[in-house]
Amino acid sequence: MPSFTIESTYRQPVFRHRTYEAATAEDACQLAIADEDWTGQKEDYENSGATYLTGIWPGVDSAYITPALELPPGYGEGENPPPTAGTESATPVAAPLMPRCRHCGSADICRDANAIWDEIAQQWSLLATYDSQTCERCGADSNNLALWVPVAEAGSASAFLWEVIQALETTSLASDADFQRFCTESHGQLTADEAAARWRSAAAA
Repeated sequence: MPSFTIESTYRQPVFRHRTYEAATAEDACQLAIADEDWTGQKEDYENSGATYLTGIWPGVDSAYITPALELPPGYGEGENPPPTAGTESATPVAAPLMPRCRHCGSADICRDANAIWDEIAQQWSLLATYDSQTCERCGADSNNLALWVPVAEAGSASAFLWEVIQALETTSLASDADFQRFCTESHGQLTADEAAARWRSAAAA
């Protein structure tokens, strides 16, 4: 089952008690507003705001590493999440995802598994899968190797972006706006290796 990294936020009031000497109450209020020293501040947990979401990314621990997904309506600050029961609203369909190597960006990832011979079907049947994952391209191996990202259509600008990332072996570029724009402009004009060489040269300049 796909995983998603979500950034949740809530606003918590912070207050302080401080005495000011002033000619009038209004003057004292002005001093309090202008006072930037919050030493001894206290948190007002009882009046914290409602939780809202400020970001969602496909994959495990992928915040600001992979391109962010669009936040579904109703989950931003001041919005009301859609009801989960007793309504006729359709359940949103999640976009298809695929695993990529967290180190080099390759989609050639294998996962350890156990199979048993099926005498009736005369073939190996999958019995269990294990956490260990291996990248066939760079050889990286870990239980948290897969970076889950939206499936890129073959020949698309998104697919080209990941081809360039593989050539550079720098998955953090997936969330770089300048790199995304560069790949979009280079798509159809350069090969992935040519684009990678040009990006590497520009970065070194």
